[in-house]
Amino acid sequence: MTFVGKPVYTVWRDKHIRFGIVIEEKIENKWKFVRVDWKDDEVFKMDRERVIELRNIKADSQYDWYRCDKIAIFNPLKMLLTIGKML
Repeated sequence: MTFVGKPVYTVWRDKHIRFGIVIEEKIENKWKFVRVDWKDDEVFKMDRERVIELRNIKADSQYDWYRCDKIAIFNPLKMLLTIGKML
């Protein structure tokens, strides 16, 4: 099953939900990895840039890939309907 084009989410720092669409996938060491076009992700980007600057390192593109067990495919419409029940 391909993940490309699927909506996904992950939780960052135990409290921030990141949403995006899978744009690429690869297999490495028998694991599927995906690259995601994250939406409205400014907080994560600012934190990543701050860490890179503080550690005086270069950004490593390997961190743009997520192992498939670290993200979750979901149905956005179903999630919105469920959230709407709490309002």
